[in-house]
Amino acid sequence: VVVGLAPLLAEAMPFIAHPQIRNRGTIGGSLAHADPAAELPAVMVALGATLVLTSGVGDRRLPAGEFFTGLFATALKPGELLTAIELPATPVGSGSSFIELARRHGDFALVGVAVTVTLGTGGTCAHATVALFSVGEGPVVSPGAAAVLEGAEPVPDAIRAAAAAVDRDIDPPSDIHASAAYRR
Repeated sequence: VVVGLAPLLAEAMPFIAHPQIRNRGTIGGSLAHADPAAELPAVMVALGATLVLTSGVGDRRLPAGEFFTGLFATALKPGELLTAIELPATPVGSGSSFIELARRHGDFALVGVAVTVTLGTGGTCAHATVALFSVGEGPVVSPGAAAVLEGAEPVPDAIRAAAAAVDRDIDPPSDIHASAAYRR
């Protein structure tokens, strides 16, 4: 992976586990594991990645948003392996941000978000993807936040309105690590 073509991936990598795990794990392994608190599934959804699934009968390509089907569940069929991750080129005028909250650095996130934004002419947002993690059974996209941002200038009021839209789009679980209210 050339992180210069996907700055969001480079932003997220330092948050993943501890150096020993980062240096031994694989991106594909993290995606296939489909932990809802893992960073990389949300990053791939935010980036619009296509996952290549290979079996004895050939390859099939699936958008990352369709790959994650539930709690630790994916669209992999018996006999298939995740063999490649295709990342689209980052459009000119794009930016990204990655934020997570964890009890300690390296722990799984209590909540996190991966965002990509592309500005159009006039400085307004032409496209946005807001993908959250640790708030559902897999990566959760906020269509409400994207709708608020697209067509608007990325000013603090628009960002606050997008955050309010995220709150309406998620239904986070409570567990021993954090309540639903805390995750919101």
